Amino acid sequence: MSKSRRRRAAQVWCAVTVLAAVATGCGADAKPAASSPSASGILSVGVTASLGRMTSLNPLADNLYGSWIARQLIYPALVQLNGTKLEPSWASKWDVSEGGRVYTFHLQPGTWSDGKPLTAHDAAWTANFELKHASDAAGLVSFALEGVKSVKATDDKTLVVTYAEAMPESVLTLLANFHVLPKHVYEPHAGGDGSKILAFRPEDKLPAVSGGPFTVTEFAGDGTTIFEPNKGYFGTPPKVGAVGLQVFQNDEGLAQALRAGTVAWGYGGGSAVAASVKGAAGLKVAASPSQEVAMLNINTNPKKRDNPELKQVQVREAMSLALDRAELVEVVLNGYGRPGRSVLAPFQDEWIPKDLQADPHDPAKANGILDGLGYKRGADGIRVTPAGDRMSYSVVVWKEISRVAEILQKNLAEVGIELKPDIAADYTAAVTKPDGKYLDFDLAYSYWTLSPDPGGTLRVYSCDSWGSVNFAGFCDKDYDTLLTKQRGMLDQAERTAAVGTLQKTLLRDTRAVLPLYHAETVHVVRQDWAGIETQRFGPGLWTQIHRVS
Repeated sequence: MSKSRRRRAAQVWCAVTVLAAVATGCGADAKPAASSPSASGILSVGVTASLGRMTSLNPLADNLYGSWIARQLIYPALVQLNGTKLEPSWASKWDVSEGGRVYTFHLQPGTWSDGKPLTAHDAAWTANFELKHASDAAGLVSFALEGVKSVKATDDKTLVVTYAEAMPESVLTLLANFHVLPKHVYEPHAGGDGSKILAFRPEDKLPAVSGGPFTVTEFAGDGTTIFEPNKGYFGTPPKVGAVGLQVFQNDEGLAQALRAGTVAWGYGGGSAVAASVKGAAGLKVAASPSQEVAMLNINTNPKKRDNPELKQVQVREAMSLALDRAELVEVVLNGYGRPGRSVLAPFQDEWIPKDLQADPHDPAKANGILDGLGYKRGADGIRVTPAGDRMSYSVVVWKEISRVAEILQKNLAEVGIELKPDIAADYTAAVTKPDGKYLDFDLAYSYWTLSPDPGGTLRVYSCDSWGSVNFAGFCDKDYDTLLTKQRGMLDQAERTAAVGTLQKTLLRDTRAVLPLYHAETVHVVRQDWAGIETQRFGPGLWTQIHRVS
């Protein structure tokens, strides 16, 4: 993933969402969970810091995976997902008109947790702010409105979403990531150009104003955040008295809590947690087809001044052939995953061309390519360009992916390329600097959790995603033209072909992106809880969970 803010990724779906290195013990700064799962009505959920840390409840300012969990609980969404299936949420139904260009959503009555009415005008304000500021203040979330031309509230319960051209209904899956904000709370913080809204911190004044099934009564982005039911919620009331979302500093800390029974659900705990608790009484592992992709992005900005050899497609191909994706799956994912094949994930297989397969691990061929380009090894084994520059590059990462970085370093060293991790406190700034011009970074690791429709993911590498979620500095007008055209293709075969062409542009023609692996979604749950349907995304997941005797 899980812009993820810092962001590691953002579409989405969330994304930058990352896999942590295994350490021992729970972080000392992790606050005790609100209650153990044995306490009546309290659902204790654990996440690792690499996955679930939050910096804010403001979805415009925080795209870490913990924030994506929180927004499902506190902000209304028009629709939600059950796997790849679209289901109603705040919108009880919708009508389609003008051949698929206009979608009219009929909303259920409700109130914000502070007693103010929850209406279509909140949704219209949120959407229009995000459309207006898609390339700046709303850059982390605007993907959800891909292709939308306008949004209008015709009355309190009716929202009309008009797309620029006719859209297949599958595009509505993106709207599961459109979370409606309380206009009366957020609008005063927007400022003239919208930029001030990023500094707004709802968690500074609790309980947070919520329109979802829960509201936040205690917030600790790196400890335990408490969610209590919102009495004004429009939908089915939650079956639990509270949710405690606890952040553990490493995988083993979460695994220990699951074994001890102080945590009921290791949310997206990942393969390391699953391996650690294997065989423990009362626990089960739930793995589902991967909705995720980890990638090595290469700076493709032609104006980047140093390391010009990185602009050569042959150099990028050699780097890809040097990568041992099978080792990444085995070591990083404990076998819960597949070698990286595309910027899309296995659950979107219908959109991925059959001939687009993961590059093999072939260091001999990689060395042959680099030898042929005239890059000779120096005395230290690192290749040197004809201009006399060492093939030594930095890769922007965050500290929790140390195992990934170590494997990438080892693989590339085998072909004479040095890789130096750049652990960034502000990931997006490190990639886009200076001033969003992509002139400094060499490579960057990113991790995404994706939505079913491929358009949002492919939009990450569009020119209008510069400065936010585009982590390769990639900008190609022909790519953008086809990207815009494909979203309005109602013929499935035609659209599938266009989506395939876009993937091949990124992965073969330019090799701006090197897919590394697709991690399966792995949850660990206690067997004395029911209703934890891990394939769901949205409030419907959280309102049906209950403890069984």
